[in-house]
Amino acid sequence: MQSDTQHNQAARLQGQAIEVLDEHFNRRSARIDDDRVTGRQIAEAAGFNSSDEVIVLQQLPGGALEELRPEELVNLNQPGVERFFVIEGDATYRFFLDGLKLEWPRARVNAKTLLRLARKDDEFEVVQQLEDAPDKVLDDDDVVDLSQEGTEHFKTRKGSKLVKVLYNEQPFELTKGTYTTEQLIAIFNVEPGYLLDLWVDGRLVELKPGQELKLKAGMHFTSHPPRGQSS
Repeated sequence: MQSDTQHNQAARLQGQAIEVLDEHFNRRSARIDDDRVTGRQIAEAAGFNSSDEVIVLQQLPGGALEELRPEELVNLNQPGVERFFVIEGDATYRFFLDGLKLEWPRARVNAKTLLRLARKDDEFEVVQQLEDAPDKVLDDDDVVDLSQEGTEHFKTRKGSKLVKVLYNEQPFELTKGTYTTEQLIAIFNVEPGYLLDLWVDGRLVELKPGQELKLKAGMHFTSHPPRGQSS
């Protein structure tokens, strides 16, 4: 019969399991023989060489994300210490998300990435907290530059499934998502034969047949007759 000591030694030989993610949140499992490991060992377990410039980020049990230096030790026996990001890079950028301090090795980050770092699903939205302006709700593909002066603060909250847009001056509340030009023409009940336009930076941009458009709050649409036809 195997003693407790023998059992523990056998378990240790199998190694400690960790979860390694890249910047796209692709994940894989790895095993490390030691209980106390360095950032360099975790990078090597992720498939990088010691000469590669990589950033190792440790996800703490409370959700914060901080850099683990190459020679810095972490105890894998502590509960919740098994999730790491290993990403090529040579610098990190600090920000706060839901009150937690996080670091990320990319200067530009979009709202979708922030949601995933917060482990929130699509029912939530990200709000950028601004000092000299009203807080800004970010769409999934909105990008924030973390390298600017000051530290960015974000929070997540349950988001609305609807987005408000304007056609001429009439408001419409539509389900978030991507629509074709033809779908929007039908929803707005555009005059038959008229072409649909979107206001972009103070100018009108005509939407092409079959074009797909992801709706964002505040979009302003209008329409015009074909050339040669008066309204």
